Amino acid sequence: MQELVRYARALLILQLKQLELAAASGTGPTIRSELLLADAGFGTKEIADILGKNYAAVAKAVSRARSARAKDTAEENGEAGGDRGE
Repeated sequence: MQELVRYARALLILQLKQLELAAASGTGPTIRSELLLADAGFGTKEIADILGKNYAAVAKAVSRARSARAKDTAEENGEAGGDRGE
């Protein structure tokens, strides 16, 4: 079982790197690996372990990415000014 977990982790990291490279070259979506993993249900500690990053850095990256996504979503829905017509 431990070997299976190791291989699954390696595949996940490879997919994340491929996503990052595609975003950097302009051929793919721009999404942070931390946010992708958080949306998939991983906790901050798990994400930090998977990516080999600091817990605080991951928490901040997820927070910033979620804020940016919320802002983008609000702008797309015409709610940028905060006026919802209520």
